[in-house]
Amino acid sequence: MEKQEQKKSIVLGIIGAIIGAMIATIPWVLMYVYGEMILSLLAILIAMGALMGYQLFKGKITKQLPIIISIISLIMVVVATLVVIPLLLLGKENLPMTWNNVEILYQSTEFKNALFKDLAISVAFTILGISGVIANIKKQLADGKTDKISATLRKEKDTADTNSENNIESNENK
Repeated sequence: MEKQEQKKSIVLGIIGAIIGAMIATIPWVLMYVYGEMILSLLAILIAMGALMGYQLFKGKITKQLPIIISIISLIMVVVATLVVIPLLLLGKENLPMTWNNVEILYQSTEFKNALFKDLAISVAFTILGISGVIANIKKQLADGKTDKISATLRKEKDTADTNSENNIESNENK
């Protein structure tokens, strides 16, 4: 058991969380650029992606996990909104996706105002999305679960519950 615990690392978990959040941010960015809307439901995916990446990279499950997931999720939304989205908007208009062109975009007061308004909305949605995932993580940590945290609020069935359900179903079929 000690050997398994030693293999877990917060640093590796953070790297995994960053990668997971980056991947989970893709639908958010695509919906913004090509769907021309911010879909709040996709904010939940970012926190879930961060959690999945953290665990996939064998991150150590500690009480700091909710803070790690929150910070990484918020950073990903800010980077996506302020850097990735402007680059993709340039590409969508068949313009070269260069830093110089992004700087030109940011010189437009109308663009900056719209982007920062959308950033505020995106951060608010992300905080809402994070809160459900974080509440679940905290509940599982409070229940003493430190091996693997579920990103969803599913109740895990134990074998006694499963056996009693199977018995009820078989009695109903008689």
